[in-house]
Amino acid sequence: MNAVAPVGAAGAGRLQGVLAYLQDAESEAVLRRVATQLALPGFDVRRGGIAAAARDLKQQRSPALLFVDVAGVDTILDAVSDLSDVCEPQLQLVVIGEANDVGLYRGLMGLGVADYLFKPLTAELVEQVIWRLTNGGPQGNEARLGKLVAVCGARGGVGASSVAANLASYLAEKASRRVALVDLDVRSGAQALLLGAKPNPGLAEALEVPGRLDDLFLERATVSVGPRLDLLASEMPPERVPMPKFEGGDALISRLQRSYHYVLMDVPVGLRDAAAPLLAATQIQILVLESTLVSARDTLQRVEAASALGQRQILLHNKAGRPGDLSSAELATALARAPDATIPFLPRAFNGGINLGRPAWRDDPRAEAAVALLARELSGQKVRTPKAPGWKRLLGLGA
Repeated sequence: MNAVAPVGAAGAGRLQGVLAYLQDAESEAVLRRVATQLALPGFDVRRGGIAAAARDLKQQRSPALLFVDVAGVDTILDAVSDLSDVCEPQLQLVVIGEANDVGLYRGLMGLGVADYLFKPLTAELVEQVIWRLTNGGPQGNEARLGKLVAVCGARGGVGASSVAANLASYLAEKASRRVALVDLDVRSGAQALLLGAKPNPGLAEALEVPGRLDDLFLERATVSVGPRLDLLASEMPPERVPMPKFEGGDALISRLQRSYHYVLMDVPVGLRDAAAPLLAATQIQILVLESTLVSARDTLQRVEAASALGQRQILLHNKAGRPGDLSSAELATALARAPDATIPFLPRAFNGGINLGRPAWRDDPRAEAAVALLARELSGQKVRTPKAPGWKRLLGLGA
């Protein structure tokens, strides 16, 4: 056993390298010896535990293989769960602890950990683990995929594309998630305009000829909008793409889910039927609506369709408070439920953002607060309304 496949060498879009966070010199010496013997590419060892790993990986791309030391941690499963929130789905995680605990091992496997080792480490055991993980493919976390989310309008013109752009950029910049935003309207490339990016024909070609799809092709088709946000958007003339086909959509989405925490699809109303197979595969649909009777009617139809698929659906009331629209109470009566999230009517912020190719939440605190609540709703976190200061409550000015 003197050779090992390069970690992450299967494709340019895959994660690269081996990173270890260790708290004692003996474990560090063992890993360094094995790394030298196996000639591990991109190997790096840092002194520290799982908290240091979570701090660093929140700011940088994940390695292909990560060793983390949990010695001295009281709530190991919670710490590993927190670490997984900042790591990319492709990463393979090996946890190093002090206890030979079967219950802990099972709990870690349930979180998608590739393996658990307990001290003192031996070079032979570490070498076996690395060999298995680098030559046998993903272990343990193979089923760990990013969330697939569709953003759809109840009808045209309700602002679903703007919502998708703002949500994707917020998740990437404020929540430190790796996000892929896929604009299924390959004719207009609207998302590229909204985010100030330049579209390319990669997405249209991937959907037209799925056989061409591999990691290298996907990397070239992807436009980097920021350190954690990537965009797939094309702007093709109608004669070039008469009607988008989505036969290659499943392969594309599955590849993206292995690399990103969230894969957001902007699904135009006119392509909803053509993209039905992709919509059926989503875990969550964000349905964007306005406060009008026509929008409420169309929303109810879409709610029934999503319910039939057993999908979680988030109703987003966009442009709330627009003059002439139904009140929030009237809209809730028409829908027989209140929307799950709301974005207020802020024409200057959102229209200005569109013209500048810049998400509105960056420049308007009200937009940021609304998008933050939507991101919380999407992640499943409970939204808490902050209490008013004590002096306001005493004066009856706040809850």
